[in-house]
Amino acid sequence: MPWVSCRADPRSAEIVLANVPLPVTFDRIAALIAAIGTGQFYDRVLALLGTLVDCERRLVIKYSRFAAPEFLVNESLDEESTRNYLGWLYRLDPLLRLVSEGNVPAVTTFAQMRSEDRSNAFYDEIFKSGKIFDELVLFLEAPGGAYIAFCFDHGSRLATPEEIAAFSAVEPVVAEAHRLHVQNAIAGGLGSIYGDRRVGVLVTDAGGQAIYRNSAWEATVADEQCADLVRLAFSVGQREPSHWHEHVLHWEYLDLDIAQVRSSRILFLESHAPGYLKTDIETALAAFCSQYRLSHRERQIVEKTMLGYPTSLIAEKLELSAGTIKNYKQRLYLKLDITSEREIFSLFMSHLLGHL
Repeated sequence: MPWVSCRADPRSAEIVLANVPLPVTFDRIAALIAAIGTGQFYDRVLALLGTLVDCERRLVIKYSRFAAPEFLVNESLDEESTRNYLGWLYRLDPLLRLVSEGNVPAVTTFAQMRSEDRSNAFYDEIFKSGKIFDELVLFLEAPGGAYIAFCFDHGSRLATPEEIAAFSAVEPVVAEAHRLHVQNAIAGGLGSIYGDRRVGVLVTDAGGQAIYRNSAWEATVADEQCADLVRLAFSVGQREPSHWHEHVLHWEYLDLDIAQVRSSRILFLESHAPGYLKTDIETALAAFCSQYRLSHRERQIVEKTMLGYPTSLIAEKLELSAGTIKNYKQRLYLKLDITSEREIFSLFMSHLLGHL
């Protein structure tokens, strides 16, 4: 159980230390401080936040400007779910929507992100149907317009006001530790933020000479191409993208008071991945149902099935018996040439993504 209680209003959150195992708490904070600038930093943040919420399913995800999201820590999804998320489901991720819109709060939940846009709301429900009832998230900004999200998934309940307030109370401490982590990580080679992952990183001095490059950059850019790529990046303004083959290149100044990187610039080379899905859901459903010649009633069943409704709830919503819904589903499976509800979702997403 959480070791704190807090006022429900995050703006005036106050940690109340009552029946608290203080040595454990201080150990987690000390471990976080000790991990600044190392590859263990994000694990330590996750461990500290884990003392504030009663939740075992947790993730750390990096959202980049152009590349697909990537897991830094995964203690929630199994191998198949991970493969589905990284393959295409990430395009329905409401956290990716926040990042792509440039509207990233320090602390939020899925319930607080509920969209009034029907398409976004529908995609949110599809995304949550993967056994996520609510998710409590703390965001940290990273260089290159990236965000590190610490996610705690609840399968059957909402995040409590006390948990949200606790995250909001500790966020300034974690954010400052992260600022120092980025500063130390850049001075030490950025391995703990970008390491061997998808985004290529090059740090140059004020004259454009390379100080550091990660293995992702080295694997993508040959030595003889590096100077040309640096010139291409600097031919446009800070944070403006340039295109190089299937990659997107952008750069920014390093605003750090460290002698070896002062006045330096950092370049990012990202594989361009499809972003958050912005297709109108009514148009998409109509096209799908037209392709497979589904009736109005069959469309209703498809829609509610994709939202995760069980047969009994679909029957209740449509004012039909459960047996009638089962009969409709059997005929629907024959039309779609599938054998299970899960395949309805996969077939719809294949149709949708194939027409973008």
